[in-house]
Amino acid sequence: MKWRFNLGMLAIGAVLFASCSSNDDLFDPEKAAQRREAQYTTAFAKLYGEIAPDQDWGFGEKAETRKANTDAAVGNDKTVNMPAEIDETEIAKVVKAFSEPIDASESINVNWTDFWVQQVYTGTAEYVWKDNNGAEHKDKGSRNMDRLVVGKSIEKQEHVNNFNAANGGGTNRMLMQDSSTKLFGYHNSLDGTYHYEYVVLEIDGSYYVGFDFCATGDKNIPGDGIYDDWILKISPAVYKNAKRIIAEDLGGIGDFDFNDVVFDVASHNGEKVITLWAAGGTLPLFIGDTEHEIHALFGVSTTTIVNTGAGTETKAPVVFRLSSSDDVPPIIVESTTAGKYNLKSECGKAPQMICVPTTYEWTDERVAIDTKYPKFKEWVGNTAIDWLN
Repeated sequence: MKWRFNLGMLAIGAVLFASCSSNDDLFDPEKAAQRREAQYTTAFAKLYGEIAPDQDWGFGEKAETRKANTDAAVGNDKTVNMPAEIDETEIAKVVKAFSEPIDASESINVNWTDFWVQQVYTGTAEYVWKDNNGAEHKDKGSRNMDRLVVGKSIEKQEHVNNFNAANGGGTNRMLMQDSSTKLFGYHNSLDGTYHYEYVVLEIDGSYYVGFDFCATGDKNIPGDGIYDDWILKISPAVYKNAKRIIAEDLGGIGDFDFNDVVFDVASHNGEKVITLWAAGGTLPLFIGDTEHEIHALFGVSTTTIVNTGAGTETKAPVVFRLSSSDDVPPIIVESTTAGKYNLKSECGKAPQMICVPTTYEWTDERVAIDTKYPKFKEWVGNTAIDWLN
């Protein structure tokens, strides 16, 4: 009887455990995501009050799709903001930075598909070499630098039109679309080969490429580690139809800084151009598909926060393209307890993401959005409020 009694108690315990577990979403990611969303909604309402029924969180206007403009080849694409001219003060500061020896390991990795190239400086350093008869020659290295190239690799490099010489070849701006900043190079007319001795530096929030002139073969001009023989400025392309997306990943609920991911999205040639600015969350977060995880794009671990103020990692923005017909590509978050879920913003409900102009300055880490923008709370309940000014 004692044996049977124990079996009975085990059976009762199993039933009770199953009954309790049926309401525990630990093993049901969909329910876990729903509970997390409910907690988020409650916390948002507690802080910001009743939401206006017509509050669409900036997503009311759809991004306009524009076709490529043939004027882009000469830097006049009407869909992209033209970068400002480079003044003498900027040139002087940049030239000074590149005129000292630089270790190639200090070069910054920049990963953009759509960007501007601007002429900054043509080097004046002279180099000595001998011709086939042993006669010695001396000339500026920059005089032999031509045909600027960029690309994903040496095998996939492409010529930057209108930059056919180190003096810019007659232009000082060039827009590259659906290209790559993973590689920069120039053709050396002296030895007839391409060279890739360059560094990328960040100076006052802008990015510059400097080349170190050298030649191979019988010319035998070694590089000197000074990358001022040709200096260019590169800038992410800012599309006029772009909008900025700021979002919460529903991980740490309650801070509402809306900087867990910050990116711009623009339409061009049937694709979406994404400019990733910040990753303020520590959950894996993907834009568009599971191939574009934001921390991986910045080259950091998911526990590393990027570009959200003091104490966080500082990285260059990332620009990439997606084949997507959506006005805003899906934002997918991955949690160990709630699985994968898409962030959303529904009219009249607590927003998980907000659409703002590209001039919007996102908050620092753990700074609530209404601390930086005091009118935000009023805007939640009244769409007529201009909360950004």
